[in-house]
Amino acid sequence: MVLPSRTVDLRSLLSNSAFMMTMAFIAALAVGGFPRNSLLTNSNIATLALVVMMSLSLSNLKLRGLKVADHSKAIARALFLSVGLSSGATIALALLFQGDLRTGWFMVAAVPSAVSLVAFTFLMKGELEPTLVSTAALYIIALALTPLLTLVLLGEAVDITVLLTYVALMILLPIIVSRPIRRLNVRPQYGTIVINLALFVLIVAVAGPNRNIFFHELDLLAAMLAVAVIRIFGIGILWDRYLRFRGVPRERRVPEVMFSTHKNNGMAATLAIALVGPEAAVPATICVVVDIAWLIFLSHMVFRNDGPEAL
Repeated sequence: MVLPSRTVDLRSLLSNSAFMMTMAFIAALAVGGFPRNSLLTNSNIATLALVVMMSLSLSNLKLRGLKVADHSKAIARALFLSVGLSSGATIALALLFQGDLRTGWFMVAAVPSAVSLVAFTFLMKGELEPTLVSTAALYIIALALTPLLTLVLLGEAVDITVLLTYVALMILLPIIVSRPIRRLNVRPQYGTIVINLALFVLIVAVAGPNRNIFFHELDLLAAMLAVAVIRIFGIGILWDRYLRFRGVPRERRVPEVMFSTHKNNGMAATLAIALVGPEAAVPATICVVVDIAWLIFLSHMVFRNDGPEAL
C-alpha cells in the first residue's frame, strides 16, 4: 500500500477506500470493536453502517423505468457465481473439516452474497443497476434456497423470517431512504467519504469483537485461513483472469468478481450460532477478516481508480 504524501488533504484520504479499510482493520485489531456496554451492540452498529452505505450507493441509481426483465442474464450470472461457484467450492472445502467447523462452512455456503457488494460495486465503479437487481433476486431466491441447503447439509432448515428481515433491512429500507438523498444532489466525493466512514465503522464493528481468534489455536487458525484465502482470493483472481481473457469490460467484471467471492458472512455466523453454537460461527468469522483483506486488494490493486489496473 502506498502511503499518502503530506500534500494529500484530509478529503483525499477519506475518499480512499483502500486506505480507510486498512485503517479500520488496524483499529479493529487494536480496540476489539465498540464498547460492549454501549447503547447499541456491535451487530446493531454494523447494521446501521451497512444501511447508510447502501442508501448512499443507491442514491446514484435511477429507479424510475427500471425493468427487471432487462437484467435476466445478469441475474443468471449472479446465481451461477454466488451459488454454483462460490457455494459449491465452499461445500467442497468444508469436507476438510469435521464437526461444528464443517457445519460452519456449510452455513457460509448456504447464505446468499453480501448485500454490501452493491456499495462496493459503486465504490469500484462497476455496473450498479444490474448488481442491485441481481442482489435483490438472489435474496428472493434465498428465501427458498437457503432453508433447502441447510436442510440438506445440516438436517435442519433455518427460519425464513430471518431472511425476510435481512431483505427488509438491507434492501427495501435503503431503497426507500435513497430517494430523498438522491434529490439532495450530494457531490460524489462527499458521498464517497460518508460511505467510507460508514465502512470504517462496519469493519470495526464486525472484525473487532472477533480479534481473539487470531491469538489462539494457531495451527487450526492457519488451516482455516488457508481455506478462506483459497475460497475468496483464489476463486476471485481466477474468475477475474477469465473475464479479462474474454475481454469483459471492467464495469461488469467488478460485480461478477464480487458475486463469486463476497458471501453474507454476518448472516452465516448468526445462523450458525442459532442452529449449532459458537464454534460453528468461526468459519464465517475467519471469512469476514479475509474478506476485508480481499476488498482492500480489489480496490487498491485490481480495480483501483487512480491509474492502470495492476492485474
